[in-house]
Parts: sequence; C-alpha cells; structure tokens
Amino acid sequence: MQNEGAVRGPTEQQRTLILGRTGSGKSQFAIALLSTQNWHEMPWVIVDYKGEDLIEEILEANPGKIKSIKVTDNPPTKPGLYYMRPTPKVDDDAMEAFLWKVWKKGHLGLFFDEGYMVPEKDAFDVIMTQGRTLYIPVICLYQRPAWMSRFAVAQSDFRAVFALDDERDEKTASQFVKPAKSETGELITVKTELPPYWCLWYDVGLGKSSVLRPAPDKQTILGNFKRRLGSSKKQRAIV
Repeated sequence: MQNEGAVRGPTEQQRTLILGRTGSGKSQFAIALLSTQNWHEMPWVIVDYKGEDLIEEILEANPGKIKSIKVTDNPPTKPGLYYMRPTPKVDDDAMEAFLWKVWKKGHLGLFFDEGYMVPEKDAFDVIMTQGRTLYIPVICLYQRPAWMSRFAVAQSDFRAVFALDDERDEKTASQFVKPAKSETGELITVKTELPPYWCLWYDVGLGKSSVLRPAPDKQTILGNFKRRLGSSKKQRAIV
C-alpha cells in the first residue's frame, strides 16, 4: 500500500481487521490487500455476504479463474481464489460447519466482506484464536466496532481504521488502536479527520500506528488480480 513511510503487512499466518463506515474506502483497501496475498500457495475463500461491487467486477473480469463454491461444500484444498455467497441467517448453521472444517484443515485464507454477518457461535472465534498456528490468515471487515467479535479484536495482528460515523465507535476503536505521530509530533488518532479514504494502520506486534494513503484505484486492483490469476507463477502483487 502507499503510505507515510514503510509499514509491515500481514503474513500467511496473520489476521487483519478493517473498520470503517460505508463509503470510507475500507472495502477497496481490503480487496487491494487481498490481491497481494499468497493464494498461489494455498486456497483463499472470499465470503461475500453483501455482493460487493468490486468483487463482482473481479469475477466478471476473470471468468473461470475464481471457482464458486457453496457453503455446504468442503473447504478447497488446491491453491487459488474461491468465491462463496452465503445468505445471512439462513446459512448460519452451514457456515458454522464450514468454518469448523476450515479449522480442522488449516492452511486456508478467509476474506469476510461483512464480519458482523458471520454466525455468532464458536468456530470463527476459535479460528481467530488459533489461526496463527493453523495457518489460517483472515481479512475481516466491519462497519462498526460495536458489531465485532471480541476475538476479532483481541487476536488480530493488524487493524485498519477508516472514517467512523459514531462518537461511540470512535471511542471504542481508540481503545485498541494507538495514535500515530506526524512529522511535527502531532498525535493522529481514530478521531482525527483524515483526507478521504486514508486510514490509521495499527501493527499490533510493533505496537505502532501509521497513516496510510488511499488504496490503489479500481483499475489497478483489477489489473493485479487479472495478472496474478493469469500466471502460473507463485507471485505476489505489489500495490
């Protein structure tokens, strides 16, 4: 990602939490991050509850390159990108069963476009708790901190916070994302009004926050997916 100074990104074992109101830029940022992950080395499943427009465009631009699977299927074993479109509430039991299978299998990445729609049961929390050891990286998006699983926060390795609407959400987010420091020494917090689509990026391992500029534009992201999906080499995008 473009940023103010070099920052670390997640590895194949780590969990990333992305917060922000609708229109804040969190989805494009998350999908750009997904475009850099190691799905040429292990399977990654996109769990698309809402039908995200950019994900739909990626699917349309790469026919046959991203395999659609059902929530009742077993987790994929071959490297690559996979797409799942569960129905909220209706598929909760099937999703819980699928996540338990992922936990048992390991070595599989998960991308949730709406984390609050994941069943509030046990499998997701266990994956967040044990995912590092099991090689189950997770990218999970939430619109509001109040809707998050406590394990999504406690076990995440990176936390991105985009613009939030509610003062209560800002107060909650400030409890688990430290301020960044500008070149002039000014503290930049989750309450600081940043330019559109910028975010605060907190590296839990380093205990340090940075300010990130917007994710690449849509055409760049689409191009990264197309290039990587069309290649047989194990390469990672640089965005």
